Amino acid sequence: MTLPGTAGALIRDKDGLALLMVPAEERERERDVAGLALDLVRAALAISRHDRSAASFGDLGWVSVLPVESQRQFLAEMSDALLVVSSGLPLRSVELLMGDWKATAGSWADPEAREQLLAAADAPVRKTAL
Repeated sequence: MTLPGTAGALIRDKDGLALLMVPAEERERERDVAGLALDLVRAALAISRHDRSAASFGDLGWVSVLPVESQRQFLAEMSDALLVVSSGLPLRSVELLMGDWKATAGSWADPEAREQLLAAADAPVRKTAL
């Protein structure tokens, strides 16, 4: 019996025990999506509790160096991306987004880059003639 929406088969033994056979690649993908979802929940809890320790963010500990507003933006973007790929699309878009956010966190973790980022945020906006 093939299940709708999956590339697997449902097998029942004589006692009614159901076994689902799916390609290993699909199972691994589902595990990756579920793991990232759990990581995002953990990060959301840390942010809501105003806990800035890297340990409270679990595998996303690098997010703790971001300013709070950037942490919230990270959660929103990653949640949206995860919802899209949970429909069966490749994880590549999530991987690229994660890489971009890690690079951003790396800039915030570097004292010199952080100083420049903060200075740029405080700098007055210059008007330019069109």
